[in-house]
Amino acid sequence: MSFEEQVKLQRPFRIRRSLRELVHKPSLSRSNRYSLKLPPLPSHDTNTEEYAYDILYECQRGSLSVGYSSKTLLQFDPNPWCDANMRFTPMNIENYQLPDPTWQWVSKNWMIDMTDDVDESGWQYALKFHGADWHGNYKHFRSFVRRRRWIRLRYRNKRNVETSTENEVMTKTLVDVEDVSSSQPSSSSFNHQEFTEQLQRCRLDREKMFILNNAIQSGHEDYITEKISAYLNMLDFEDTKYSLLTLLFSKKSFNQLTTEGKKAIQSLSYYSDVESLLEHVHVQ
Repeated sequence: MSFEEQVKLQRPFRIRRSLRELVHKPSLSRSNRYSLKLPPLPSHDTNTEEYAYDILYECQRGSLSVGYSSKTLLQFDPNPWCDANMRFTPMNIENYQLPDPTWQWVSKNWMIDMTDDVDESGWQYALKFHGADWHGNYKHFRSFVRRRRWIRLRYRNKRNVETSTENEVMTKTLVDVEDVSSSQPSSSSFNHQEFTEQLQRCRLDREKMFILNNAIQSGHEDYITEKISAYLNMLDFEDTKYSLLTLLFSKKSFNQLTTEGKKAIQSLSYYSDVESLLEHVHVQ
């Protein structure tokens, strides 16, 4: 073997990775795994009670001029507020909503999680947001960014969930299906104004959903989709809006969605609902 061939064999093997891969696809570090731990839930009967933590991360980047602030975050940094997986969420501690009316907050306000390696204000520091080792003490040249985890405990009685389901069944029974069907125009003469007035006479979301579901099952799906934004605004709870959009779009492909339909999906307050709904849509 010649000398040149030996040199070629001794050349180090290099893996080329793009900046996007380095920033957005880091390996899960030990400290990240530890930071997923939460305070223990209160002792309770799992058959009748349910507890869950909601989690939000507050993110900031430091600068010499203004110190740490969410306004100094860079383009490849996460948003000022992120969910439990450090992903974008439109929610913050001021506008966060419960998933549905069966839940209630245990604590009056959001609390800073102090159970991990954090400083006296609950902050963790790192060189960068993605793939870094988080530590609770400020270190020079190793603390360009910081994050803080906020938690809030919610609770619901499983009997209330069953009662809510029973009430929904009772509501459906009490509603005169024949009157609903007869009041809805045929598919050739669907009248949005009359349908809107019919929804406005309903007091509860489940009553409105019964009428909407009946209209969709009667072949008025396209007419509902035309004014979907207006009908969504008539619903009170995010869970009901998500149910309506799932009912309308779960059997459609993404390419079949109209501009109005895509805007309706993006209007959902919970990013997890948007993500889940897009997973239901069949991509061709």
